[in-house]
Amino acid sequence: MKIIYFRFDKEVIYFCEKLFRLNEEIEVQWKRDKHWGNELRITDDNLSIHDVISCFVEVFLYERLHQMIKKIAAEDYLYSDEEEIERICQLTDYIISEESYQKELFGDYKTLSNFIFHILKNNIEVTYPIHFDSLVTFCMQPISECLGRAVGLGIDEMKREEEYQNFVHSVRYYLRNRKSKTDVLHIIQGDYFTFYNAKGEKYSRVQLRKLMHREPLYLIGLDDNEMNLSPVITLLPEKIFVYGDNPSEAKTLALINLFEEKVEFLPLEKFPFHLNIK
Repeated sequence: MKIIYFRFDKEVIYFCEKLFRLNEEIEVQWKRDKHWGNELRITDDNLSIHDVISCFVEVFLYERLHQMIKKIAAEDYLYSDEEEIERICQLTDYIISEESYQKELFGDYKTLSNFIFHILKNNIEVTYPIHFDSLVTFCMQPISECLGRAVGLGIDEMKREEEYQNFVHSVRYYLRNRKSKTDVLHIIQGDYFTFYNAKGEKYSRVQLRKLMHREPLYLIGLDDNEMNLSPVITLLPEKIFVYGDNPSEAKTLALINLFEEKVEFLPLEKFPFHLNIK
């Protein structure tokens, strides 16, 4: 028999839901304990401690993870605004699930779930009653440290978002106060954009640099070394056609974000001029 205590009703309910998904015929006795809250007695000998810990992991991820992230944001990083804390929480979720960060955060365990499982397994005495709340309170310091790093990365991501939004607002304001210089600009996707005028004539980098040198791009944080957005802002077209096969490509999305309804994305075969592809 396994005896497990939960302090909170919603945690014991979620635990049982996960448990019954493993085996619908598990016999569970649930009663109130005046000292420990909710007491579960599980009499199925076929239920392994591995299954119990797996359900604990699910409970932690569902009920405790965001509480811990928000506490770290408030106490360690001194955020108090509820909207900011909620955004940090969302971005930390992204960091935790992103494969490129997982090795840095969780090492050989690879995922947060695996790391939590390892911590719980090393702190559970199989022959004694298991107190979930005590496990979370006293045994999760390694998890808290990992989450602290993840929250820091989430905050960095939020600051980059804020910087980008400030850049977008400044560029849009700059564009609203200037008149269009060209009717149409055709752009072909690539490592760098390639630009063509309304007659299908390609702008050389030398031409573009001369034009950009006359534009006060420094006012919006750009210069004549940036060869994707700066040429478009310098030429200031009334209509922009972008040709390629990836409408979600980062430079293209940035262009659409800045020029909005002026931009139309088309497949490369719709490019209206002869194209020499070497």
